[in-house]
Amino acid sequence: MTQLNAMRWRLEILALRHGLWMLPGAVLLLGALLAWGWWLPAQDATLREALSVAAGEQAGARARTAAASASAGAPHAALPPAARADAAVQRLFVLAAENGLTIAQADYRRQETGRVGRWQVQMPATGTYPQVRRFLRAAQSIPGLSLDELGIHRAATGAGIEARLLFSVWFAADAPAGRTP
Repeated sequence: MTQLNAMRWRLEILALRHGLWMLPGAVLLLGALLAWGWWLPAQDATLREALSVAAGEQAGARARTAAASASAGAPHAALPPAARADAAVQRLFVLAAENGLTIAQADYRRQETGRVGRWQVQMPATGTYPQVRRFLRAAQSIPGLSLDELGIHRAATGAGIEARLLFSVWFAADAPAGRTP
């Protein structure tokens, strides 16, 4: 008990000589020492565990991607054949009519390079914004379709909008006669 009184007495003398700022400083120093000795190692262990889990997930994803590409053979193997791509272009116009869009004219371009080809379809459409959104959502179900460009502005008539849509329907090109893929 006398030791505690002596320590208290020394702390009071220190506080009188150097001011009361020493007490919060001592508390902060004690807190820093506790953090350095106990809290930081726990945080370091948690961080290392999280990093190892993330690295394992990335390695697993890379392995799945490699296995999928090896089993598929080539990326173009997942594309529809040319005959189904022609039907997909026609399906675009059916979906536009079903969603209430008016298409006055469309431009087509067929390109084939090697094993992959595409129909590029540019279609200006008029309608309302919700109709265009519904049409684009419905068009997502077409295999091999990509939306390359979308431009929307108000129609000159005042009601509705004019949308300039550029689609590509990708397909696996037919192998030429006498060649095997």
